[in-house]
This record gives sequence, C-alpha cells and structure tokens, in this order.
Amino acid sequence: MSEITLRNITKSYGSHLALPSLDLDIPKGSFVTLLGPSGCGKTTTLRVIAGLEQATTGEVVLGGKTVYSSGTGVFVPPERRGLGFIFQSYALWPNMKVDRNITLALSEAKQPKQVIEDRLTEALAKVQLTGLADRYPSELSGGQQQRVAVARLIAARNSILLMDEPLSNLDAKLRTEMRTELKRMHRELQATTVYVTHDQVEALTMSDIVVVMKDGVIQQQGSPYEIYHNPANLFVAEFIGDPRINLFEGILSMNGSDRILRFEDSTIPVPARLQCGDGPVTFAIRPENITIVERQGPFSLPAEVDIVQPTGSQTIISLSVKGQRVTVLIPRFETSLSRKNIWIEFPADQLTFFDKAGNRVPLQQPVLGASHAA
Repeated sequence: MSEITLRNITKSYGSHLALPSLDLDIPKGSFVTLLGPSGCGKTTTLRVIAGLEQATTGEVVLGGKTVYSSGTGVFVPPERRGLGFIFQSYALWPNMKVDRNITLALSEAKQPKQVIEDRLTEALAKVQLTGLADRYPSELSGGQQQRVAVARLIAARNSILLMDEPLSNLDAKLRTEMRTELKRMHRELQATTVYVTHDQVEALTMSDIVVVMKDGVIQQQGSPYEIYHNPANLFVAEFIGDPRINLFEGILSMNGSDRILRFEDSTIPVPARLQCGDGPVTFAIRPENITIVERQGPFSLPAEVDIVQPTGSQTIISLSVKGQRVTVLIPRFETSLSRKNIWIEFPADQLTFFDKAGNRVPLQQPVLGASHAA
C-alpha cells in the first residue's frame, strides 16, 4: 500500500520547468532514496511532498489524505501534514538547549510532561547523546548536532520522515556512522522515509528503493541491486558505481550459429537472446567483473598496467588496452603489478548492452517448454 503518492506533478519556476511530469508511489514503511546530480529535481520533489513548495499542477496524497490538488484547490500547509524533516543544515534553535530542541514540537502539541520526558530519554539514548541534554548546539560537534536533529525525529514519532542530504556536512567517518544510525532508526520506527542525496553510496547502503532522477524525470526506480546490476540506460549505468563502469564500442555479428561481439580485433561470445540487431553497439562492464589473467586465452585482450591504487580491502587498477583506458577492481591489497604480459577477459554474462538511444538492450525471455517443441 502506498503511503505517499504523487500524480502528474509539475513544478515551474518562471520559464524553468523543474519537474516536467512526475508520478511516484512510495510504499508504507519503505526507505526510498531520490538520487541524482545537482539540479535533477530531487530536492524539489521532497519539498513538494513536505508542502514547502507548492506544485504547479498535480496531486499529492499522504496516508490516503489529499494534501495538494491543483484540480480542487486543496493545499494543506506543512505543519499540518504530520511529517518529520531533517535538513542539510540541521535546523536547530541556537538559543535552546538540546532537550528543548528535541521536545519543542511535543510541548507545542500539549503532550503530557511524562510523555515528553520519556521520549526525550529514549531519543537521546538511541542517538548516543545521553548526558548532553543541557548543552547548546554551539557546544556540540557537527556530528552531535546532526544526532540532535535525528533525536527530534525519533521523539516526534512521525509516520513519514523526509531527509534532505542530512549527511553532506559531515566528514567521512561520521557519515558512515550516521548511515548506520539512520538505517537503525528507520528499522525501529518503521516510518516511511524519503531521503534525498547525490551520494550513490548512501543510496545503495540505506535504501529499499532507489529513484534515479535527471532533469526532473525518473530514469529508473528499483532496488539497489536492480539499479546497480541492471541499469535502465547509460545515464544510470555511469552515475552508479565507484569506480565508474567501463564503456566500450563494439560490433555485434553472427559467426555461424553463434552471436559474437567484435572489439579491438578480438571476439567475445554474447548471449544469443540479446534483443538487438547486428551492427555497432555500446557495451559496459563493471570494474569488479573484469578478469585479469596471466596467460592469453581465446577471448583475452592484451593490457598494460598504468596506475595501481590500493584502497584497503580492494585495489583499483587502471589499464591501457590498445589505447583505451580500462578500470579493474580486485578484492585484495596490491601496490604494484607487472606492467606488461597480462591479459584481461570480459565474462559474457557480465556485459550490459545499450542501443543508439542509450537504453539498455534486454534479453529475450526463454519460452517455457520450447525445448520440448516438435
């Protein structure tokens, strides 16, 4: 069941159309990330859900209640939508101590004093800020301030949480810690969460559903696995993944009864069920799916090592293959490799193909029972 529904949402700023026409259903209790580069419309979409921006046309439904409709003139203001919100800038009151920042909304809602105290204690414990209730925001680190903002959400117990790049101001270590905290909070509160980021690592590690956007248009919506392993188009393929996916140009053709890909004077077998005709094609492979071999085989390509970059548990290797740069990722720590006398192979089942329009070429599904046909 959808907790958040957007229908035919458009948003214009003067002559600039930020959201051309957006439809989105967000299931109850899910963690959905809006992902894309700056200017793709993800924050505008979040602000339309919150009511901080009024859409130009369309309809917004939260928990079965219409909170915006251009057709009927309905517009419910943000404070009456029952939402929790974390901003990039923390949005803490500098003149209020931690306890007051966390419980202000509860006090305004006339909650009983004991309820407020219990929720404050619980929220502080969950974000590991017990003992800091009497401090002002200026007396806290950036990570602690963001934890206060998270604690405010926990105390409010809203059924829908909206987060606009809440970790972008933190250093790398704190981002990792806070990703864990936010994911744990979502699991415990079971609140429907919409998270905005340009950071693919945050999207892949935290989300049930990732919505990739470009120029106000949804490019693909699916699980992190689907987005990473089965990108819908070249934009998604290139945007997701670090190191970036390798892209090449090749030629599809037939060799007798076999389908092959010709690339740099070499041939690579490809699935016969690939739904595109022969001729030029763009194909892609993730760095971790390329195999480095020490002996030349029938489908291997000679390579020369350029740069070796150990990152800890993995090593990024930049290779040159007949003048083309190829990136390989291996699951171990290496500081150097022999520059010459190595070959690489592209496993056929790890290749992704794209047509001239940049859309992923699908595989034809096998016909059930075809092997038994007369």
